[in-house]
Amino acid sequence: MPVRLTRRAFLEGCGAAAAGALMGRRLLAGMDLALETPRAVHLKAWEAADFPALPGKRKTLLKVVADDGSFGVSRPIGGCSDLKDAHAAAQGISLLDHERLHDRMTEKGVPRAQLATLDIACWDLHARMLGKPLHALLGTKRERILRYGDVRGTQPNFSPAGYARKVAEYFGRTGLTATKLHFPGAMGTDDGIPLADVLETLRQVRAAVGSEKALAWDPYPRSAESATKSVQEAKEILKTMDDLGYAWIEGHLPPVPFETQIPKYVELMKMEKKPRIQAEGPGSPIGDGTPFEVMKPWVEAGAVNQCSTDAYIAAGLTNALRMLEYARTHPERGLVINLHWAWAPHAHLAMAYDEKIFPVAEFPMSEDMPPAYLDGPHLLAPDWPGIYRITET
Repeated sequence: MPVRLTRRAFLEGCGAAAAGALMGRRLLAGMDLALETPRAVHLKAWEAADFPALPGKRKTLLKVVADDGSFGVSRPIGGCSDLKDAHAAAQGISLLDHERLHDRMTEKGVPRAQLATLDIACWDLHARMLGKPLHALLGTKRERILRYGDVRGTQPNFSPAGYARKVAEYFGRTGLTATKLHFPGAMGTDDGIPLADVLETLRQVRAAVGSEKALAWDPYPRSAESATKSVQEAKEILKTMDDLGYAWIEGHLPPVPFETQIPKYVELMKMEKKPRIQAEGPGSPIGDGTPFEVMKPWVEAGAVNQCSTDAYIAAGLTNALRMLEYARTHPERGLVINLHWAWAPHAHLAMAYDEKIFPVAEFPMSEDMPPAYLDGPHLLAPDWPGIYRITET
């Protein structure tokens, strides 16, 4: 029988997770960051600053200045132009006391954009004070990581054979050896395709690219953001993907409402063979920007063994680190963290964890990252101080 998780039990679990997080410095304590904290510093000012040497189009960062003159930078998350609420919440807290600062901002209701921007800037400041890359502050585990790309196929006129050719051409053009497939699922919706076409697409892609390429499937875009609403059809998809050697699937069932969908995910997780299972979908906080306190009940219910988060669209680097540390300290869960999109911050996190926790990175492009650090199918470890590669002060 699948585990039944009521709304009350889920909310109590979220509350317990949030309360545990708010105890401060417990989840990250094993990283011994206190040994790498030279002194307490406090927020003095912030400003928008241009850094022309940055790669890509984003040259303007938000620069945070501490009372000792040290500084850190972050992309202005969500167009964040000031840190007034974050500054007020940060009073009396060292910018290097990351969990305490993050939790205080959460308690005070600081808008997410300000919270994430200051959180990332403080990690950048911390590593710059010590003159090392962020991954070195966290504890470098590797110098390179496999990266995966992105191939999109949409309606109208979607065809399994045409999409399979597109994926094969993508591998040939980019030199990558792994990619996520974005083609419609959601059978029965206007943008969806029939189950038979889903299965045929999965088969034809594998046949077109060969057995050595790493593949995953995200049933996207837009209104087709789940593979199916049927557990039986989801099982058929999972079995086919496992037979074909796919690595993971995202959002094969809608994740909301949690109290009815978590038991369905638990049932699928009990299959003997399957790719990694990640929940995702519209109208839910579990997805690309999953908060730690949402992830924990899903994992502990046995509903998923992969979760995605994003330092840019979620609550900064501290949230991502809590998820990674949870996976590291609970190996019995077999949990993999899929860090989504946030280029430079995640490049450092990728190097601070081993492949059991973080096997492949989403880096199909080079925004925030100099192209020289994308070595064919691999992302190379940043070797500059802080998070972002800037030379101007």
